[in-house]
Amino acid sequence: GKLKWHSSVAFLPSMVDSASKMMSNMITGGAAAGAAAVFTNPLEVVKTRLQVQGELSRNVKNLKYSGVLDSLFKIAREEGITALQKGVSGGVSYQFLMNTIRLGCYPTVKKWLGDDGSASQMNTSRRIAAASITGAGGAVIGSPLFMIKCRLQVSSNNKKAVGTQHKYKGLADGLSQVYRAEGVPGLFRGVMAAIPRLVVGSAAQLASYDSLKAYLLSTDMFRDGILCHFTASMGAGLVVTTCMNPFDVVTTRLYNQPKGAPLYTGVVDCWVKIWRKEGIAGFNKGWFAHYARLGPHSVLSLMFWEQTRKIAAYLEHS
Repeated sequence: GKLKWHSSVAFLPSMVDSASKMMSNMITGGAAAGAAAVFTNPLEVVKTRLQVQGELSRNVKNLKYSGVLDSLFKIAREEGITALQKGVSGGVSYQFLMNTIRLGCYPTVKKWLGDDGSASQMNTSRRIAAASITGAGGAVIGSPLFMIKCRLQVSSNNKKAVGTQHKYKGLADGLSQVYRAEGVPGLFRGVMAAIPRLVVGSAAQLASYDSLKAYLLSTDMFRDGILCHFTASMGAGLVVTTCMNPFDVVTTRLYNQPKGAPLYTGVVDCWVKIWRKEGIAGFNKGWFAHYARLGPHSVLSLMFWEQTRKIAAYLEHS
């Protein structure tokens, strides 16, 4: 009995240390992604509008926005420069809350699965699994904020506004209106599309970033610093945009559809209708805007995360 008690007591410090590290990772992961969202929000506005314009139509001749630059100029000219920061409160809140789970729990889950940090194929599989698990958790927790963010970014007083228009004064008003009209289920409308979106996105981003970083360090051409993090982040951004964009289009459409007369009955119906009405091009809507946003966002959030983790580790041991 005494031996059992002593071994339990001896195990406590490592449990406390593990929980402390996980909490530190959660705070730094959320803060890093939230900070990155401020800089990349204009491109998120553009991406969201490109994804909802010409909804369920093959006609691409009379679309309001012809691309990323055209969208940026038109939004700024017609609605004012501040319109490019529409939904920024929702974007920052979403990124912070979602990434406390997605980024914050990832290192711990990865270790639980036996990742030793090397560039082996087995570790790549472990990273994909860890990123998928934490991505799914982040998707559920952040779902209400992502929905309001989408609706705020689509909203416009312009006569030729694209997509379904929802009139909210801001993030809190949007959450309040949805809750009053539809209750808690309304706040999680579209969550079944958000889960595969973030499972795919997280697995692609974190696994490719970790594996690219491990590969770069193994070449002896890079050291574990900002240049290595930047190069791995840009590569990860390209991988995640390509894998995630179809899921992103489906999620945006489901979150933004009208309540009274929904265009889609669910996730599968949305995939089928986009395929039938818009073809494969419908799933690639907003790809360039997505990468233009996700490339810098991956770089900023992953680099901020690496640096804030180093600061947190330094403060812990000082």
